[in-house]
Amino acid sequence: MMTVRCPHCGASAPASFRYCESCGTPLRQDVPPAPTPTNPQSVGWQSSTLVPQKCPSCGATEFTDEGYCEGCGQRRPTALLRTALDLGLLAGATDLGRRHQRNEDAMAIGTLPGTAIAIVCDGVSSSVRGDIASHAAVDAAMPALRDALAAGQPAEAATEAAVRAARQAVLANSGPPSDNPPSCTYVSAVVTGTSITVGWVGDSRAYWLPHSGEPAQITTDDSLAAELIAAGTPMAEALANPHAAALVRWLGVDADDGPPKLVSFHPNGPGRLIVCSDGLSRYRPKPAALAADTPPLPPLPAAQHLVQLSLDAGGADNVTVVVVPFPPTQPAGE
Repeated sequence: MMTVRCPHCGASAPASFRYCESCGTPLRQDVPPAPTPTNPQSVGWQSSTLVPQKCPSCGATEFTDEGYCEGCGQRRPTALLRTALDLGLLAGATDLGRRHQRNEDAMAIGTLPGTAIAIVCDGVSSSVRGDIASHAAVDAAMPALRDALAAGQPAEAATEAAVRAARQAVLANSGPPSDNPPSCTYVSAVVTGTSITVGWVGDSRAYWLPHSGEPAQITTDDSLAAELIAAGTPMAEALANPHAAALVRWLGVDADDGPPKLVSFHPNGPGRLIVCSDGLSRYRPKPAALAADTPPLPPLPAAQHLVQLSLDAGGADNVTVVVVPFPPTQPAGE
């Protein structure tokens, strides 16, 4: 098998790879440039799409029109390496982890009267510039979701409208045709005073952690293992498959355009919803273990605690965590 060597860190990779698995540096030139984002820090919602003004590799502040650093030649990331967002009703944190050069996770949080909204997208690691896909997706999905809810649409229909908007945004930012176009997973949550609605495509997850009762994973991964288990394959055999974690659904040019999976429920009492990328779930996949390690803190410090937990456990991937209390109530004094 032919291999190439990363120009940044020297690691070897198969010639078919578009970027270095060790540091994230592009290995080929047919990667699309990062889009210039609109300002998503709008009234009622925030996004992690905040373009860094300094090169994270060398600190230079000058970039070419194509987005390459004038100092070291690295492409400018679509967003900061780590970000924290807080709207009172909910909050989130994201970090690039310990083994990546670029954060390909993205998140957006929003509010409406009595309603908290969270979206997390995770760039597919085998695609070109997954960060382009994830940030385009959250920045398109959040206003679509808020507008649909504000217009009186049910949470399920609003969630489907948001996924359609996210999918279209990913397609619009895919750049020239390639074998592995920008792609991402998607999970969103709409939390009101009486209900929680979760929609997803891929393996980003949502967990329900009640103050009293049994914690539960709300989402089911769109993975080969999950499909095999659903088809009747014994769990041990499905998980032993060498491609068990392979995605079967995502957002991208090379993905299906079906609706998201949806779950709506009415909690019996207060608790917290955790919306996250697999940077957290790989270390705390079981709901009970996640609940045990989630401190009784306000949303932002709780989210930051779970991000740090992932980093301390190895930080093998980008990690994003949004914490949404149920029922959503504004902290005193805000």
